[in-house]
Amino acid sequence: MRRANSSDATTSKRTGRRRHPPATDAPLLPSHRDNHDATTALRGSLPNLNFVSGAAIADMATARPRQIRKLRALVRGMAVSQMLGTACEIGLPDAIKPYQAVAIESVAGILGVNSDALWRMSRTLASFGVFAVDGQRRIAHNDLSLLLRQTGVPSQHWAARFWSEPAAWSAWMELPHVLRSGKEGFVKAHGKHFFDYMNDCDDAASTYRQYMASGYPGRHEIVAASLRLSPGNVVIDVGGNTGALMRAIASHHVGIRGVVYDQSETIRLAETACNQDNLEFVPGNFFEKVPDGGDVYVLSYILHDWPDEQALQILRSCRAAMKPGARLVIVERVLHDDPTRCDPYDLLLDMNMLVLHQGHERTAEQFDALMTQSGFTPIRVRKRHSAFCVAEASVL
Repeated sequence: MRRANSSDATTSKRTGRRRHPPATDAPLLPSHRDNHDATTALRGSLPNLNFVSGAAIADMATARPRQIRKLRALVRGMAVSQMLGTACEIGLPDAIKPYQAVAIESVAGILGVNSDALWRMSRTLASFGVFAVDGQRRIAHNDLSLLLRQTGVPSQHWAARFWSEPAAWSAWMELPHVLRSGKEGFVKAHGKHFFDYMNDCDDAASTYRQYMASGYPGRHEIVAASLRLSPGNVVIDVGGNTGALMRAIASHHVGIRGVVYDQSETIRLAETACNQDNLEFVPGNFFEKVPDGGDVYVLSYILHDWPDEQALQILRSCRAAMKPGARLVIVERVLHDDPTRCDPYDLLLDMNMLVLHQGHERTAEQFDALMTQSGFTPIRVRKRHSAFCVAEASVL
């Protein structure tokens, strides 16, 4: 193959650098005009996509420090997640009183950790906007770190704990398997399904239950206020976990009777922690049956845990138990059909559902497909919130 001769070189007027033509028998890359024509054609067929030209890509290599910093932060996001989770695990947010700066050595002594390591973690978190530190090795709360306190309202403490758990991280390490197979990474990492694992691992299950109970700030109250209920109505929360949502519903609607339905171990713990006379706790398996006689059946963040086949089993169990006139309430994210109009956090949670459960967040069209296959009307959205929707369906 003939090499380019130095005599063939020309000088770029823009950069002043010497340019050499490629070897004559080497395959040529498409010209800039070819790229432009191809990009123009694609823009015509896919008008909503934002294309980057070849010239812009070349410029990015030398003139995009902010983009590089942003990408570096994303790549290293796992380290920030681990620091947040560990801070909560050792009790750092609750060891610092609000609006009070404390010497890091004092906090380390209270927590029983190494003061230098704690300082280095604290100043790093502060650089990402969580906690505040100064040059005297003092630490204080700011608006974000206050959300990590267990006693804070609202609190993200258990969310930080759960998403930094080894069980969740191991599942995400199997993402290549997920992409090749379409199956969840959790089974590949642990040899069992997510909920079976939680039944066998008390520590992880405790963290998960408290994360689910804390939910999204104010979610239970918003859901409760959006329901149309009358005194004497029986409301059955299918997969109701600790009963936090049902307690909010019972508090908001006087005279109703609530039933929390979940696995036996979850029900045992929930029943122990609750003393409301108008609530009943029933153990069972919603793939097999659910209690009958309800006026309203609630599925709150249940269907997104499961692929369509299992989601249909749950819906059909509900349909079999429901009398004429009963209503099904679904509390879930409802994705927009156009991904460019979705909240990135919703799409991230969709990936979490895939990795952990082989489940997914769904669009309204996907929910309607499930409804019609299981004997319900299409969903009607009663309440939209930034983090979820409250929708209803009726029996056919």
